[in-house]
Amino acid sequence: MARTIALAHDRRTVVWGTLALASLALAACGRDETPSKPVAQAETGELKVTPAGGLPPSTREVPPVTAAASYEEGESAFKSGKYADAKGIFTRYIETKPTNPWGHYMLGMSAWKGGDLVRAEIALKRAAELDSTQVKSHLNLARVLLDLGRDNEAVERIGRALSLDSTSAEGLRLLARAHAKLGNVDAAINAYREALVLDDRDFWAMNNLGGLYLDTGNPEAALGPLSRLVELRATAPVFQNNLGMALERTGHMGAAIASYEAAVKADSSYRKGASNLQRLRSIVGDAVAVDGIDLKYLADLFRVQVEMWRDNARGMSPEPVKPDSSAETSERLH
Repeated sequence: MARTIALAHDRRTVVWGTLALASLALAACGRDETPSKPVAQAETGELKVTPAGGLPPSTREVPPVTAAASYEEGESAFKSGKYADAKGIFTRYIETKPTNPWGHYMLGMSAWKGGDLVRAEIALKRAAELDSTQVKSHLNLARVLLDLGRDNEAVERIGRALSLDSTSAEGLRLLARAHAKLGNVDAAINAYREALVLDDRDFWAMNNLGGLYLDTGNPEAALGPLSRLVELRATAPVFQNNLGMALERTGHMGAAIASYEAAVKADSSYRKGASNLQRLRSIVGDAVAVDGIDLKYLADLFRVQVEMWRDNARGMSPEPVKPDSSAETSERLH
């Protein structure tokens, strides 16, 4: 009897032990399969629970990856005249390379060309901050400031550029333009002369100097630089038109018509040249003859004048260049 009771007790012990082990096994299995906290998924930024068995379902949505903008891509768009596209590309470019001054510079240029002066100013200022020796950033920021009507600020910015490169004909030409806007005519003329001393084929310096003489009521002085300019670039409609204006205002109607005709011939869509031609013909008629003004002579005279400015800048004192005779000068200039 005692032996029977002992066997029964042993069986109960085995059964309870077996049940306890099974419970522990189930509990352990539950901890492995069910995570205690949800897992954050980096791809979407949302909080998702990873199901048992490993990875999330393959059907989950994944947002498209935007390719990084390249400098070359933006530069290509800019050169193609797609300034809005270039602006967008360089905006993305500086997000990945915020310390590259040329990225900000090209963003500023794209914005300026596209008419967004505010964005252009911000970008070009940032480019100059990142590299204060970048002359182009200072000069083109000055152009934006001139377009914004902040002429004094433009002069200050041009001064920074010229302190870095005093031999920049572009900087001197821009300084002259700023002085002209401020009404400092003599300072503007001197700056244009300095630009031409550095580069006697600076087309825009000659054009702007001639234009300044026209604006200030001195068309005779405009004949020299504009004649030389057209001699160098006869197919530029803007230059031909400006020479035509100088000729018309000095009384050379036939030569003026010839210049306006040359402007239209160079570009039939150039409205200003066509308008001036039509207007002058309605005044003097179609049969007006080209008068005896010698534009080649005037161009040569201006070229020699620039050489004299250069010699004077070097501290030399050359003999003044005189025309063949005073009578010829009077005839050809008037």
